[in-house]
Amino acid sequence: MQQEELEEKVTMLEELIQGFIQRITIVETEMPGFLKSFLQQYKETLDRIASRIETANKRYNDQKIEQQMDELKDVVSRVPKVIGIKNHHHFGAWSKSLIIGLVVAFVITAGSFGAALYLNHQNDRLNDEAYNFWLVRAMYPKTAETIITGLKSDPNAFIAKAEKAMEKQQAIAAAKALADQAEKNQKAARDSLKKARSAK
Repeated sequence: MQQEELEEKVTMLEELIQGFIQRITIVETEMPGFLKSFLQQYKETLDRIASRIETANKRYNDQKIEQQMDELKDVVSRVPKVIGIKNHHHFGAWSKSLIIGLVVAFVITAGSFGAALYLNHQNDRLNDEAYNFWLVRAMYPKTAETIITGLKSDPNAFIAKAEKAMEKQQAIAAAKALADQAEKNQKAARDSLKKARSAK
């Protein structure tokens, strides 16, 4: 059985080889004819391309191009590799004075502008206090008269007494603010406690 299969396979291989040989023979016999017809069809085009290449070669003079390349190489070889550059900045006497003058003018201008802003702020504060005293004088004339008299008789003692009264008022205001904050915190704590109890 195996012998028959082998013989059958050998026969198939021989048939394939015979067919391959026939095809190669056809290619060998027909290929020169095909190439000949191809060259005949495109002979004109190939001749045109060859003539253009020849004209292009004649257009450029090889010796002239080579001479120009030599000249260029000569120029490049003569160019120095490193070119030293010295930078030196020098301020003259008048330019130094000008720079110093500009810096001084800038400092004076900035200082004047800052002083003007500070004095304007102070002036606004004094105007507010004068306006407040004017209101006290208009609405409470006896209190205003007491203040004026106290300032005339012993200004230092009266100012010290006023400063103590101001400190006392500020302390009261601060304590009131703390009490209000504590009350807000206590209310917030009560609200959160109610929410926690109602969530259960």
